[in-house]
Amino acid sequence: MDLYCFRLNTLYLIGFILISCESDNSIDNEEFDSDFYYNNVAAFYNHYDGEFNRLSVYLEFLDEIENIVSISGYIEEDGNQIYEFNLNKLNINPRVYTFEGNLLDSYNNPILSDNTFLYNMVISIDFIDNSIYQFSSDLTTPISPEIINYNVPNSFVLDSFNWKILTIDLDIKDLNGFSNINSVKYEIKTTLLNACENECIIDDNCNQDIIGEDYVSDDTWVLDYNESINDTTFSFLKEILIRPIDGSALYDDEGNIIFSETDCGRTGIVEFKLIVMDKDGMNDMIEGILMEIIK
Repeated sequence: MDLYCFRLNTLYLIGFILISCESDNSIDNEEFDSDFYYNNVAAFYNHYDGEFNRLSVYLEFLDEIENIVSISGYIEEDGNQIYEFNLNKLNINPRVYTFEGNLLDSYNNPILSDNTFLYNMVISIDFIDNSIYQFSSDLTTPISPEIINYNVPNSFVLDSFNWKILTIDLDIKDLNGFSNINSVKYEIKTTLLNACENECIIDDNCNQDIIGEDYVSDDTWVLDYNESINDTTFSFLKEILIRPIDGSALYDDEGNIIFSETDCGRTGIVEFKLIVMDKDGMNDMIEGILMEIIK
């Protein structure tokens, strides 16, 4: 799984300095101000793979910083440290520090709990002059997303001559945050589409019912992000164009055909399936959502 970037919660600087009456070794160096992270860090990622209990941490600076002694980190829950680790500099790229390791105790049990999805990770950078710079970031364990609400109308009335918009929407709860949602899509099963009542001109089989047994989809059948309800709940929406009863084609503003003409706009019953997939490969779906298309 890909590593993903976490929003920084806190940036702060701690100076551990030996102070004497004659010396002034306080951290006046502009390099160590409150903007250190934004001025020096190119990327920071962390990721926990719950299936293998494996932690990955990646820290990259914009330029090599030669006065770094070491970089370490720890994971805490409710202020209690539960795991410590050290990041190692890559030989092939001295700007990059990484950690890879399995989070298991001496009995080979996972250190991180299945019942806790959010931890705090603190990264400490130790410098030659004994100063320490720290920043913190969320560390989340994979939690399945959940569709907690959806709106698909029970029926939809076709217009006689004009294309209409069918709006569907749903709310997703993802405790790992919005950035963990990979895709939100829908599929449709044509349970029964009634035959056209008029003469068939375009399709010789237009006077036959269409009965589908499987859901079908398309790469464009994706719901778009609409709004955040709170920090863990997000709304998605899709506007679907529905053909009129006369089967008219749909054109763009320049007169180009978007959807070709058919013999009729069919009535009948369709079923929707709503699917959300996160970046950890977890998903939730609701299927068998019936909608009747009527004149």
